[in-house]
Amino acid sequence: KGIEEVRESIEKTRTIELLGKTLFISDVHLTAKPPLQEQLNLDFSDLANVVIVGDFFDTKQDFWSFGATEEESFRAVLAGIVPDNFSGKIFYIHSTTHDPQNLETTKLSFDTFEFLRMGEYGKFNIDGTNVVAYHGNQLHGGVVGGGVSWLAQKFGQDLVLEKLGKKRFDIPADTWVVNGHSHVPGIDQKAKVANTGSFVGAPFNKFIFRIHVGTGILFEAGKVELREYDGLNTKKLYPFSI
Repeated sequence: KGIEEVRESIEKTRTIELLGKTLFISDVHLTAKPPLQEQLNLDFSDLANVVIVGDFFDTKQDFWSFGATEEESFRAVLAGIVPDNFSGKIFYIHSTTHDPQNLETTKLSFDTFEFLRMGEYGKFNIDGTNVVAYHGNQLHGGVVGGGVSWLAQKFGQDLVLEKLGKKRFDIPADTWVVNGHSHVPGIDQKAKVANTGSFVGAPFNKFIFRIHVGTGILFEAGKVELREYDGLNTKKLYPFSI
């Protein structure tokens, strides 16, 4: 996307006020098979909010495999991955790479939680901390960008693409930027940029990249940290990814 187009889109996005522990995740890449609990069994029952920053689904066809309508698909997916005792809100920021486009659903209510679809951008104020979130396809192709991010990280230059985006899109220095897309998790407290990582890894991750699979960015009481989760069910989406 053009720089001005992204700037304007971020500027026009309404800021949502949130309270409590908020976790940003991305790149779950849900597929029609295996069963959902074998793809994502993250226990986020202690959180107030979860923000999914794109690539929730691997393909548009995967999304539609879960139901005959948008609502059926979303309800089936959320019933399969949301912990029974979660009580809060789930926000979904879609990518333009893998996620379904031109959907009409904006909000769904469940017994104990709400689901809100945001579009391509999200702006939040979490207990006084400002956050802008977008998937990252506005900056780079996932495969090339992931390779660049991983290599730069090896040379001590973390999150070079995320920092570039923050500068290009005129996001204020005191605002956190959270991206996904590269599948390379990271956080820079000084620059206030972070990448959520993924729940599927990357091709040949087991032998070459050795990136932790199952990560997120947690905002809690004014603090921001990269969380690595262990013991999760993960699927092999790419050769030698896990």
